[in-house]
Amino acid sequence: MNTDSPRRTRHHKPAPLRPGQGIAVISPAGPSDPERVHRGADRLARLGYSVTVSPHALGRYAYFSGLDRERLDDLTTAFTDPRIRAVLCARGGYGSGRLLQSLPYEAIARNPKIFVGFSDLTALNWALYARSRLVTFTGPLVNEIGDGLPDLTLRSFFDMVDPSAVQKNLWPHPLTALRPGEARGRLFPGCLSLMVTLLGTPFLPDLRGAILILEDTDEKPYHVDRMLTHLKNAGVLDQLAGLVVGRMVKCWPKARRNDDLSLEEILLDLTSAHPLPIYTGLPYGHHPERLTLPVGARARVSPEGVELLEDPLNRRAPRF
Repeated sequence: MNTDSPRRTRHHKPAPLRPGQGIAVISPAGPSDPERVHRGADRLARLGYSVTVSPHALGRYAYFSGLDRERLDDLTTAFTDPRIRAVLCARGGYGSGRLLQSLPYEAIARNPKIFVGFSDLTALNWALYARSRLVTFTGPLVNEIGDGLPDLTLRSFFDMVDPSAVQKNLWPHPLTALRPGEARGRLFPGCLSLMVTLLGTPFLPDLRGAILILEDTDEKPYHVDRMLTHLKNAGVLDQLAGLVVGRMVKCWPKARRNDDLSLEEILLDLTSAHPLPIYTGLPYGHHPERLTLPVGARARVSPEGVELLEDPLNRRAPRF
């Protein structure tokens, strides 16, 4: 077990990603279709980036892309290689949680780079913030880039990591209020079913005063209720400044059953003792159209949308 942990005095922000700089493609969880990975890597290369597909990104071992030590080695190498500016994941699946105890958190803190994950990789996004104090991003996967993504998704990603200007307005459009109000705090977006796996571990960030943005897919209504209840019982919901729900894909049937509670009913009930602002309608989740969101950056959520209150990138970092 790796017990190193950097001092918690400041946050670490990665430098912007410029054309010509290096991108490492890794698969820290499930196996990927090599053809899709190559298509995604080729597309990134055509945009002017120097792309390296890590040695085990195309492998397969059971339901992983490789042994734990192989996937860990790819991730560690990507962060410590001075030629790499951004670390992008090929796909989600399952397996990120098996790496958390062994990650070199101090080395990652000394080499802050853009890290982009999604779905199962929520475990890595959150652990890297909790242990390395690294601001990361939840965004498109390389497999998806190879398949082709909607303009909103690609524009959101490249605007977020672009060196030219701060992407202040993450979503400058009205949200649907389940309980209105304004919330300010650090954003913690991710997949609900992965969030709950971090409860009781040292890899859960401090969520006091945070804004939680959650999504999930293929979970029955009572499964969603159970996971949100677990967050409630663990004291998480009572600590939050605000809550935003993205897309809950294939979680509620189109024709509602009489014995199902709606998501609105579940959320309002579980937060009745701590009536925080709750919004829905953010394009974020297991859907081709989704925003790239920073993990750990301060933001403001209101009926008008989501606005960044700090730059998630270190624009003063030296170029290389």
